[in-house]
Amino acid sequence: MFDIFRPMISHEPEAAMNNDQPATDDNELLHYIKSKQLYNRQATHHFFVGDESSVELFNALKTVALQNDHEYFGVLELHPEYEAVLSMLKLLVDSVPEIPGQPALNAIHWMEDMHPNCWLAWQNATFYLSGGETLISRFRQYLLKKNIADWQIRIIK
Repeated sequence: MFDIFRPMISHEPEAAMNNDQPATDDNELLHYIKSKQLYNRQATHHFFVGDESSVELFNALKTVALQNDHEYFGVLELHPEYEAVLSMLKLLVDSVPEIPGQPALNAIHWMEDMHPNCWLAWQNATFYLSGGETLISRFRQYLLKKNIADWQIRIIK
């Protein structure tokens, strides 16, 4: 889970990785390092799906995407009080309310409501799924039914 009130580090994560000095926020640095390892550099489009536990990791993946001049987008199932964080982080993802006991349901509905031309643009994307196990499993099944290849899906636990 992320902390809304935790200050963001002021230096670039890339510099922190090459610096002998400890980062001001070890958790943020770890997310950045993990994101660089998970990131598919062959893809130019990256799509994030998750919940509030995914925000920091997706923010790190955003940094890598922007460094590579790639496009990213996504959808997060969030408690309404966490939506302000997306704006604060300038994380370009949509949020939908989570439904207790129904993980992934609103994210899947959001995908179904996406304009067909948008869906075509994301058909060749790498999809990063994070969050609760049920959310990941249901959204993965949804993507497979939409003819997204298994190799395009990256599960982050």
